[in-house]
Amino acid sequence: MRTLEKIFPGFFAAIGITVVATWFALLIIGVANTMVHILFLFITAFIFEIYSSNQEYQANEAKRKREMEEVEHMLKQLKEDDHEEMIEELEEEYNL
Repeated sequence: MRTLEKIFPGFFAAIGITVVATWFALLIIGVANTMVHILFLFITAFIFEIYSSNQEYQANEAKRKREMEEVEHMLKQLKEDDHEEMIEELEEEYNL
């Protein structure tokens, strides 16, 4: 899974660059008509959407992992430390 996460952004960047380069080459040699423009723009938008959704998924996973680490840290602190001291710190932090 980690290998796929490392390859995924580079893979879609390479596909996107290839699509744009092909479209640009067709445009230069004059073969590109309206249908080709629409097709290549659709493909590029689709690739961008997949890449964006992957980035959003990774951001959500990182946020969830960070929140879980904070909860684990608070539970560990609750088990080890004095409860009154922790309550006072939280009251000070949240101005209660």
